[in-house]
Order: sequence, then C-alpha cells, then structure tokens
Amino acid sequence: MKRVADALREECPFIQFAIVSGIDEEGRPDLLNNVELSVLLDQNTGFCYALEKILPVITDLIPTNLCEVVLLNRVDLKTRFKASNSRCLFIQQGMEQTYRAFIQQARLDFRIMKAKGRLNGVIYSD
Repeated sequence: MKRVADALREECPFIQFAIVSGIDEEGRPDLLNNVELSVLLDQNTGFCYALEKILPVITDLIPTNLCEVVLLNRVDLKTRFKASNSRCLFIQQGMEQTYRAFIQQARLDFRIMKAKGRLNGVIYSD
C-alpha cells in the first residue's frame, strides 16, 4: 500500500487524506474483498476530475481487486463513520488537523444519530 500512497500523493495532490479498507494486516489487498479507498478532496477539485486521476492509479497498482473510490466530500453520515474506522493510507502535509477533525466529527455525528434513533425506536448497527 506504500506504493499506492506514494503514487496517489504524486498524481493526485488535491487529496487531503486517504483512508483504505479491504487490506490485510501487512497492508496488502485482501484477495477475498474489495478495496475501498475513501478520500477527502480540497474544495477546488471537481469530482469527475478527481475520479479521472484517481482510478488509473488504483487500477494500475491493485489490478487483482475491485476498488471502490468514495469521495468523502459527498457522503452520508454512516459512510463517514465507516471510513473513520478504517486505516489511514496517507495525510498530505499540513492536513493533519483536517484529518483529526474529520475522524472526531464523523464519530460524534454517528453517536448522536444512534442516540436520536434510540429515542425514536430506530436501531442502527455499526
């Protein structure tokens, strides 16, 4: 995954941070699962442009797995929470606080949603 992180940093400098799931303990793609790459883009980057740049990097470096790319700028609360519990692939220099704030907010928002759901009799699974 280090090669993937290095390539994404170089080819996609608009990614503020990247989170990955579907990899094993040694950081290799788990051949039984899809790889999910979740990224937060800077605000000046269009979503189509970002995908056009990200997808070739991923398919070249992880040809054995289906890789889903999640743009964290446009996802629901449950998806943000799921990403917050996955492995950090990399954080661009200077974006450490943005990453920490994202993780904290995603987890807080999910806990609030679960608490409100309990009040209304709705069950949410983690």
